Amino acid sequence: MKRIKHLLILLAIVIFFLLAAGFIQWQMNINRHLIKGLIYESEFQFEEAIKEYEKGDNSMAMLNKMATLYNRIGEHDRAVEILKKIIEIDKDHKEAHFDLAVTYNSIGQLEEAILEYEMVLKLNPQSVVSLGSLGNIYYDQGKVDKAIEYYQRAIAINPNFAAAYNDLGNAYHSQDRIEEAIAEYKKALSLDVDFSLARQNLRLAEEELQKR
Repeated sequence: MKRIKHLLILLAIVIFFLLAAGFIQWQMNINRHLIKGLIYESEFQFEEAIKEYEKGDNSMAMLNKMATLYNRIGEHDRAVEILKKIIEIDKDHKEAHFDLAVTYNSIGQLEEAILEYEMVLKLNPQSVVSLGSLGNIYYDQGKVDKAIEYYQRAIAINPNFAAAYNDLGNAYHSQDRIEEAIAEYKKALSLDVDFSLARQNLRLAEEELQKR
């Protein structure tokens, strides 16, 4: 019995080291393709970079790089496909949901973008960029009150979010609430003196107020 027990322990140790060696080799292969892909990227050879990332055995790092590159070269449908694959592997992958939202937004699939931004907020309620992006979508759809709600939520979380003040100013301006808009533009500029868009918006709002 003792001999059999010792043999089983030895067999378990051998299997462990074989698995470990296999994992190390697998990781080395992934790293090798990742490095080659990064080199191709640095040389703007994006198609070659994608080919290297595709050899990465569907690792998260490789899938992320592929999605980013597909978006960069304008193949948004492929990017969506890759990002969905990441979410199938990890349904709570915040970055993949966010990148998918951005991709949908960029190609005008706004309802899908809204769903993905809301998923990001479910996973990370502090995502002020998602709140601001949702505000912008609703603003562009003419749902200004809803846009204001999201801008205000973003500011409540991060009072130093200059872009949200500028966007809130635009929302107020569109509702003819000029003095409130001016106040928001000034807040944006107090946080970022080089915020040229907020400065331009402020000038236009002040000129409009003077004409009244």
